[in-house]
Amino acid sequence: MAAGVSVVSCANPRAEAIEALRWMRELITSGRARPDEIAICATATEDWDEHFLVLVADADLPLHFSHGVPVLASREGQACAALADVLLNGLGQDRIRRLFGHAAGRSRALADLPANWSLGLQPGAALFEIDQWQRALDEATGRRADAGDPRPVVMPVLQLLASGPEAAAQAGAMLLGTAARALWTEALRRAPAEGLEFSLQDLRLPDGRDPGASAVWCPASHLAGAPRPWVRLLGMTSRSWPRRTAEDPLIPAHILPRSVLDPDPVTEQDRRAFVVITSQAARGCVLSRSRRNAQGGQLSASPLIPQSASLQILKRARIPQHAFSEADRLLARPDEAAASPALTAANLCWRNWRRPIVTAHDGQVRADHPQIVRAIGDIQSATSLRLMLRDPLAFVWRYALGWRAVPEDDQPLTLDARAYGELVHELLKRTVDALEPMPGYARASREEIEAALAASTETVRTHWPLERSAPPALLWKHTLAAAAQLALKALTLDETFQPGTRSWTELAFGHTGDGVMAHDLPWRPDAHVTIPGTEVRIRGSIDRLDLTGDRRGVRVSDYKTGVEPRRAEEIVLGRGAELQRVIYSIAASQLLPDNPRVIARLVFLGNEEPRPYRLPDVDQAIAELGGHVTAAITLLRGGHALPGPDAQEEHNDFRIALPSSPATYLQLKNGAFMRAFGGFARVWGCR
Repeated sequence: MAAGVSVVSCANPRAEAIEALRWMRELITSGRARPDEIAICATATEDWDEHFLVLVADADLPLHFSHGVPVLASREGQACAALADVLLNGLGQDRIRRLFGHAAGRSRALADLPANWSLGLQPGAALFEIDQWQRALDEATGRRADAGDPRPVVMPVLQLLASGPEAAAQAGAMLLGTAARALWTEALRRAPAEGLEFSLQDLRLPDGRDPGASAVWCPASHLAGAPRPWVRLLGMTSRSWPRRTAEDPLIPAHILPRSVLDPDPVTEQDRRAFVVITSQAARGCVLSRSRRNAQGGQLSASPLIPQSASLQILKRARIPQHAFSEADRLLARPDEAAASPALTAANLCWRNWRRPIVTAHDGQVRADHPQIVRAIGDIQSATSLRLMLRDPLAFVWRYALGWRAVPEDDQPLTLDARAYGELVHELLKRTVDALEPMPGYARASREEIEAALAASTETVRTHWPLERSAPPALLWKHTLAAAAQLALKALTLDETFQPGTRSWTELAFGHTGDGVMAHDLPWRPDAHVTIPGTEVRIRGSIDRLDLTGDRRGVRVSDYKTGVEPRRAEEIVLGRGAELQRVIYSIAASQLLPDNPRVIARLVFLGNEEPRPYRLPDVDQAIAELGGHVTAAITLLRGGHALPGPDAQEEHNDFRIALPSSPATYLQLKNGAFMRAFGGFARVWGCR
């Protein structure tokens, strides 16, 4: 063994990669070694490959990967991955868009594909079936005007991709460029098409660096064939140096001795490579091991480490003498890092989140900020008003800054509560529209209602997947059946009506630009509605409105698909969470002539026998809403856009923008927030 052997202990594999690059940089910059004299190796490189790929790119060091870089790190590899994703996991709009993005301009099958081929497709539609694609493209083509018809190009490709892994060879030849096609062919040669996910991960490409002018990162077997004078061995633990020889699962040792089956086991290969590498490391040799693996498990030292060698423990947060990158240098020089505007802002944010006072990083902004004023001046909905009252900071994020939660790409097994509620409301709207004006929903028999509901369910079954994600076919069937049962409860809830009563569902109001009078509506959908006592305009769609024949009485209903909560009869504003019923009352009282008497109801359809809950005093509820909205606007215009109760909800769409431990953060800040909210917080105590 070479004389200059040293042993170091690092926190984990990533820390080992960082220390190796620091060591490499020190040797090169000090002039002690040329890059072609330096080698970093391990018995198996998988645990460190990704770390080296990222860190070397950041440091711009001349490090050659002798075993190649993963194919999936290249554009061609990503094109293969996109095709494999479609073949193995099925059609889906996101998958097809990704594949066409890689293949357009590089494949002969898509040579004539229009650049705007997806124009007219609904972004929220999952489109997992070939018939859904056909119907969606048919509808989109009708909306494209003179933009061209992509169906002659797209549909044959989709028909091929729908065949799954069986069409892998043909799909690769048609949709991949020359370089990507070569990788695809090699992946299919190594394993069946069903295993593309794994064969693509194992493929590697040359990194393009000259090994004669670069340091090398390689497996120990490579370095043993071409030793270098400066060597750093990573992963010097009992699991890696040497690796253990496992018993063959098909031919155990009692049937055929291991020495016969494998005359040169991997353990002996590793020991032999260790001896060759260390003996040829004439200038310097560093043995590096991790104290824990990537999952946090403890690791023991390799038996190959000399007992006489002294151990140097390298802490993860230590200040190195030689940094390998700009980020590493700033970590080593706190004074210089403090001058960086980005790091200063990040550090200030971290500290402010831990101070029991209201700061700019909690939502404190200057008074009358233009973006907030603009957001307040926009037409509001029940959703935006709930955020304004229950979580002012989320209101600013959503409506002043335009942040939105990213929808899930995968096919859902169930619809979430919001989508399920929208499904029930869609069934209600289509059913009542089918019954009005003849024979009229109020005059229709139960059999006529059920027939109209069945027709609406069938229409939704085919059209819903063209606009948004839907569960797989069998689950979608059961979901529709359950939603239809809730819709039937809502439609048959009231047994008697006054003669001449008209009914509407999903009746729009305040929708700018939608002024068409359809189905004999009682008002124009773009009619303005304002919350009394404020200048806030509102919009929405009333779940159901019943208007008597003499137009002196009107009843609005807010349907909830969930189960009735405790003390439901006491709900008025629901601590700022149940606003629809009051908003519907405002719209009906302002848009219907002759000031009719308004009855506002809340109905929970999730109960076996749902019962409606009426607002005891509609005018008082409207006045309370106006007062709370005024207080919220005053708060926001004063610059106090702070987190409210909804910030603590598990399904909060903006949870990712809060500190990593929202409960601890909000508990620490609660006192300061409540002082800043002042009287506005009263809305969270009202029923």
